[in-house]
Amino acid sequence: MDTKACRKEFSRLGLKMLACAFIINGVQIAGQLLLAQWKIEWASNINIVLAFTMIPQYVIGFPCAFLVMSDMSDKRQIEKHKMKVWQLLLAFMMGYTLLMAGNLIGLGFTYGIGVLKGEPVSNALEEIVSGTNMWLTSIYTVLLAPVFEELLFRKVICDRMVKYGQGAAIILSGLMFGLFHGNFNQFFYAFFIGSFFAFIYVKTGNIKYTIILHMMVNFVGSVIGGLFLKYVDLENLTLVGMLIAVLYSVFIYGIVIVGFVLLLVNLSKLKVDVDYHPLMKRQRAKDMLINVGMILYSIFFLILMIVQALM
Repeated sequence: MDTKACRKEFSRLGLKMLACAFIINGVQIAGQLLLAQWKIEWASNINIVLAFTMIPQYVIGFPCAFLVMSDMSDKRQIEKHKMKVWQLLLAFMMGYTLLMAGNLIGLGFTYGIGVLKGEPVSNALEEIVSGTNMWLTSIYTVLLAPVFEELLFRKVICDRMVKYGQGAAIILSGLMFGLFHGNFNQFFYAFFIGSFFAFIYVKTGNIKYTIILHMMVNFVGSVIGGLFLKYVDLENLTLVGMLIAVLYSVFIYGIVIVGFVLLLVNLSKLKVDVDYHPLMKRQRAKDMLINVGMILYSIFFLILMIVQALM
């Protein structure tokens, strides 16, 4: 396969994933419009709005996205390896540490934007997690999102791109996953955690491990974090609230500290295999990212991210 053909395939991936984004976002918008036409008074209930947004996404949007990607059949069988329970726990702590690092970068970035525009950038995810029914949040973020997102952004992308090298599959999976979130608050940590999950997948060849890790990360962030935000008033702390805040902080920072140490200890092991494809690394990076499909995919989500930050 020559350089031109490689660039064409990367471009095709970008265009198809852009089509998937239009479908997934389109059915979400359609659900909101249907709600507005049917029961406008329900539009003030965030739980109902979320249901009309998320149900079409997972029932219609993602299945259609899988159909769009199905004709990209030139994929490589990734060699399968097992992970033990203790390895999953260690991977969870390392992944959560990367997520927290990305979150800090995102907060710093959006803080800078907020300073420039004169008001804070809204964090839609935090508002949703703290304002919705916890059972609904659990269903969407802990059960549905990990399954569908891992199948699309890890299995579909990595199976088709790993022939260009594990590094290429990991970067593409992480970058497209980060951009897909459509805001600067989530981009950096989604890129970090998405790349880490892609690393786990190309090393094990088993998508169930990244689904489990994704569920664990979302459970800690959305459910435990959501409960903390909902029931602990940080501005008017009671004795009980202060105790809960201390326990929560010890729990979260304990994971991060252990995860950071594990990353340092295992840094030499976090390596990708020799590339399958003979493209030069510099040329491959250019072919991967500088093509029509990837540029359009990136521009679309960068526009969304900028608009969200300026609203």
